[in-house]
Amino acid sequence: MSIDRAELANALAEATGWSVSADPHRVTFVNDDPPQVVIWTVTDAEIGELRYNENRRAKGYGDKQSAELGVLWLPLTEALGPFEGPRGYMDGTDLTIRE
Repeated sequence: MSIDRAELANALAEATGWSVSADPHRVTFVNDDPPQVVIWTVTDAEIGELRYNENRRAKGYGDKQSAELGVLWLPLTEALGPFEGPRGYMDGTDLTIRE
């Protein structure tokens, strides 16, 4: 499954409030106040796995399932929200930010 990385960046920027850019190998989140950068190295398959897991969780709570990339807003907001460092990294489906 191929992910449109421009669509991904737009959906994640809208969902998280961070500036987001994406290329075939990574997604970069930039926050201006305070200045922060988080680089997420992720494959299309891993994004698909995260979307699948979020849809399963939504179904379990009786919520609507979505094929939209914005379905990733919750796990990414949970990862980015408490992050206080200037620069961090995430890898694959592990959304733990490491400095």
